[in-house]
Amino acid sequence: MSILQSFTFQELKNLLPNRAKDSHKGNFGKVLICAGSPGMGGAGILASEASLFCGSGLVTLVTDTSNVSSSLLRNPEVMITGVDMVEGVNIDLKIKDHNVILYGPGIANTAFAKTILDKILKSANNSKIILDAGALHIAASSKSLIKKSNKTILMTPHPGEAAILLNISIEEVQRDRLSAAKQIADTYGASIVILKGMGTVVFDSKNNKSFISSCGGPELATGGTGDVLAGVLTALLAQSLDIRNASLIAVAVHSEAGLKFKEEIGEIGLNASSLIPIIRQLLNQ
Repeated sequence: MSILQSFTFQELKNLLPNRAKDSHKGNFGKVLICAGSPGMGGAGILASEASLFCGSGLVTLVTDTSNVSSSLLRNPEVMITGVDMVEGVNIDLKIKDHNVILYGPGIANTAFAKTILDKILKSANNSKIILDAGALHIAASSKSLIKKSNKTILMTPHPGEAAILLNISIEEVQRDRLSAAKQIADTYGASIVILKGMGTVVFDSKNNKSFISSCGGPELATGGTGDVLAGVLTALLAQSLDIRNASLIAVAVHSEAGLKFKEEIGEIGLNASSLIPIIRQLLNQ
């Protein structure tokens, strides 16, 4: 297994595509984000805001009805569909209309949530599918369903979620993070696994290559930063970067934004929302 020991945003930023002067919103992708069970609406808001601020052409958020007004007040540019995430209803997610689908931030592990995962896996054509947070808990009991789907799937676990996916302890995950990321990809048929944490690992299963971030620190150890990362990833994929470069740049710019916060303010008290405008600025430099 080939390993690149480190990567940084400065090394990768030239991979970002230039925009033609006659561009329109359709050139920069349609993103569908399904996120936010009752009481966890912030996850969907953070992910959709990050996607919007990082260049997606069109962003749609499907979330629990209780989260709709908050999302519209914060980001009226994000199209939103409210559903009952507890009882569940038959909803048309218009999955085929989207280039990138993110499922999982702030999603509780319920029977209805499993139904949504089924819909996504069965209905997505050429969409790139990101499974994050709650969707990873659901995935742990749906290994064969995911692997047999033969879709382009990116999985973004933190060590605790990786432990659940592999049915091992967090200590075992952390003892050999490279192996854990590869094992997740092998078990679930994922094209990319981003194992978050200090020294975030990006494993590219197609080329059997692992990449380790040299950036990132304790300033990012706060709720919501993973939702922001997932949103950034959707935006880069929507703008037609290949899945490996999109993953590497998303991790790198997310870490670089944390570093800038640390330099200006310190390690303590970063709120995930504050990362988003810093990331936007970095992507535009």
